[in-house]
This record gives sequence, structure tokens and C-alpha cells, in this order.
Amino acid sequence: MKITKAEYNGPDSDDDVNFDFELTFENTSDHDIESVKTSCLITNQDGAVVGGSYGDEQDVFIEPGDTEEFSLYCSYLKGDHFGGNLAGSNVLVDATFYRAEFHKLGEHEVPSSSDKPNIIDNGLEIGDMLKIFKTGIFLDPVDDEGEVGMEVRIGVRNVSEVHFEKVEVKAEVLDKRGSEVDTSQDYQVLNAFSSSFLVASFWGLKPNRLKGCTVKLSFLVHQPIAYGSLTSELSKAK
Repeated sequence: MKITKAEYNGPDSDDDVNFDFELTFENTSDHDIESVKTSCLITNQDGAVVGGSYGDEQDVFIEPGDTEEFSLYCSYLKGDHFGGNLAGSNVLVDATFYRAEFHKLGEHEVPSSSDKPNIIDNGLEIGDMLKIFKTGIFLDPVDDEGEVGMEVRIGVRNVSEVHFEKVEVKAEVLDKRGSEVDTSQDYQVLNAFSSSFLVASFWGLKPNRLKGCTVKLSFLVHQPIAYGSLTSELSKAK
């Protein structure tokens, strides 16, 4: 990982200081990298931390052997935090890169009514680590505005010592022509020997629009495969 830009603008008339960070990363692993989570610390010339960010996640796609550029977010700070002088200030960046293991959970009919949920026998086991239970698709009664909500509920259990930073369910509502009507997703952190409950929710659906529709489901397991940690001195933007 390299920091290619670490610049600040300001302080302006309101004493605000803004930052612009750009980084590059070369994927030396054997897997595609599909997301990155970053955090940073901003230190003044005395080495005191005056700001930063934590757990910012963004989607990327870096194939093995490729290099990709991405940005780093940090909220604005005040010039007073630096004693009015940003010379000698630094940014410390930590990044974790994730691959996504993709599993199809099938395409299933939307329930015909709220009292007839669609319970799908599509459970599976991923290695000796994760157990995914049957899926339930539940339709709400029609509300006063003539609309319905729908939920896709999936349980997952981690029976291993591995910590999964992110397990995710994605749901796509497709009409009878295969066109996308709506999408939803949910994700959780899954610690070792723990369980979690994922719910992909939809709101404001028209019952007539749902006739003949299906829900296409997928399950993703995000695992860290690379890390980066760097420090760079801040420079004033030109």
C-alpha cells in the first residue's frame, strides 16, 4: 500500500481544515479483493491525535496482480487543533482488504399473501465453519396506503474459531421479465462460535407490482486477506 496524496486545505475563514487522501494498493494474493475498510489518525506537530476516522468501508475490485487507487475519508478539523500551524502534522492509515466468497441461495416466489410465507429449504454449510439455515420470505398485510412490506430472513451460525468481519445477504426482487424491481441487503459481524440473524427488508411495494415476481438471493462471506499500515506527513494543497 502507498499513500499517493496526503494534503490539507485551510484553515479557511471559519478556521476549518479539510483533507484529501489517496492511496494505492497492489493485490499480491490469489483472490479478487472486493472491499476495503480503512481508519486513520491525524496528529499535530506534537504527536497528539486531534482527529481521524474509523471503520470506513468501500467497495473496490482488485484482481490478483492489479493495482487500484482509492480514497480515504476524514472529517474536517479546526486550525486551532494544530495551534494554527500544520507543519509537521501526520496521517497514520490502517487498511484491511477483503475477499468475498459468493454463494447462490436460489430464486424464489414472492408469497401470495401475508398468511402464507414462503419457507425455502435452501440451507447449506460452508466448509466446517458456517451453517446457513432455511430462508423465510414474509409479506406484510396491505397498509392504509395500499402498499406492503416484505422481509427475507436468514439465520447463520459460526461453529468455528474463525472471526468473520462480515456475512451478508443480498435480495433482488425481479419481475416476470427478469427486470429488477428493488434490492435490499443486510450484514452482520460474526464472531467465533456465535449466531446471527440477517433481514433484507423492502417497503412501499405495490401488491399488483409483485404479481409473478421472484426474489433472487445470495450470501456473501467477507474474509480479510491483506493489511496495510502507513504514515505520511501532511502537505498543503497547491
